[in-house]
Amino acid sequence: MTFPQQKPARTGLRNTAAALSIAAAGLLATTCAFAAGKSNAELDAQYQREKAVCTSGQSNQDKATCLREAGAAYQQARQGRLNDGQQAQYSSNALERCKALPAGDQADCQRRIENPSDVEGSVPSGGILRKDVTIVPATTQ
Repeated sequence: MTFPQQKPARTGLRNTAAALSIAAAGLLATTCAFAAGKSNAELDAQYQREKAVCTSGQSNQDKATCLREAGAAYQQARQGRLNDGQQAQYSSNALERCKALPAGDQADCQRRIENPSDVEGSVPSGGILRKDVTIVPATTQ
């Protein structure tokens, strides 16, 4: 079985298109990294801080996992794919959980999420406790 020969002009055109695609992807990755607002030096410094936390044992992971996660985050940040703006999604999820409460408690839950008067704890310690104080006048009988 024989295969037809490709014309050299089409091969050259494909090579040019492939080279342009690679160049465009590289430019996009560079643009995303700069759009994230952190320079390579800042990313390097952040990575070094995260590595130091891993090696000191202050993370809640074993050392190998911590270093692997820090390296993956560093690589994603350099490529402009690390989304640090997830706080809006976290708040949205928290507000969604308020819908599981009885109707009378949902407004209080939403107020604790959006504007707590006091916040205690952390995820590593087991949870975040948001407090809100509502003063209710006494009823006279």
